[in-house]
Amino acid sequence: MLSTMAISTLAFFALAVAASELQAEFGISKFELGVLGAVNTGVGAVLAPSAGTVTDRIGGRNAVAGVLVFSGVSAALLAISPNYPILLVASAIGGVAQGWGNPATNKAIGVAIEEAKRGVATGIKQSGVQAAVVIAGVAVPVMSASFGWRSVMWLTAGLALAFLFTLRAVPPKAEPLPQDASRVSSGPSLPSWVTQVAIFGFLLGTIGGGFGRFLPLFAEEAVGFSVERAGQVFALQGLVAVPARLTAGIVLDRGASPRKMMMVMAALGAVALLVVTLASEGRPSLLWIGTILAGLTIGTWNTAANVSMISLKENAGRGTGRLMLGFLFGLTVGGPAVGWSIDQFGYTPAWLASGALALIAAWVIAQNKPSAALPEVDPTRSVA
Repeated sequence: MLSTMAISTLAFFALAVAASELQAEFGISKFELGVLGAVNTGVGAVLAPSAGTVTDRIGGRNAVAGVLVFSGVSAALLAISPNYPILLVASAIGGVAQGWGNPATNKAIGVAIEEAKRGVATGIKQSGVQAAVVIAGVAVPVMSASFGWRSVMWLTAGLALAFLFTLRAVPPKAEPLPQDASRVSSGPSLPSWVTQVAIFGFLLGTIGGGFGRFLPLFAEEAVGFSVERAGQVFALQGLVAVPARLTAGIVLDRGASPRKMMMVMAALGAVALLVVTLASEGRPSLLWIGTILAGLTIGTWNTAANVSMISLKENAGRGTGRLMLGFLFGLTVGGPAVGWSIDQFGYTPAWLASGALALIAAWVIAQNKPSAALPEVDPTRSVA
């Protein structure tokens, strides 16, 4: 599951780290860079609800295989792209994997993992995304300097194929599927708190779509770092988020409230963005501090959100699909909006606006009405 999440997002993060090379080769603006990412996440957002429904029908194992196939095809097409339009097509194909990754892996965890251990299992598999951030930040500058940025895409395609064969070699676990397809496609209705978490995901996704995508360029252009050092900053956020997501899963397994965890992370995320903003005033050390704090907050909330969706059991795919609709739509909006803002006004207004969105997200998830209450994790229960 960790490998699937990493492969489904690696090419997406690699393009962010190689942004300056893409601009030089294809002559594109920051806005067009934002659009490139937006196509990926936009397709994922549109397809996520359907992907969730399909996952509940075909099972987590088969869905994971589908994620790996789309990831590999996308990466291979990126590797041979001769122009910007083909990059957009490849990014759109990768968007299928983006939108399908969490529904597929959440469903698989819901089937194979005892309820008392699902928090840490979710933390592990969600760490795959941050592992991809680390790999992209560390490996892309080195591989690009030696072999070009396309070599990273070929590596991603090869890894997707390798993990697909690995999946086929693992003995399947019995996975009961619904006898009535209409039970999955039309009902029962999802709890109202699912929409609440999806809105939260949209707001945090909007932040991630800008901050995550343009952090390396900010380090280069506003703080004065080299390409290699900027890649290290990008990798640091993911490196911090890996143990943070694991820790969050352990805490959730011990009965912590997903709602409170998300609320605190959003509020502290606003602080992280303020610290990063101050780094452009000749204080490069603040960029490292702000990036670490961002990894602990903006890069970690997904564990709590996904654990809450796994609690939906037979409808875990549908619930995760709605969450990913909000999150990926946020990524879609955030990339072009922040890219345009940077082109027009510089980085500071974009970072401050992102911090304001984090505070709004904290307020949204704090609205814990009885009809919208998130479930608490009960570690005393063994198997759902």
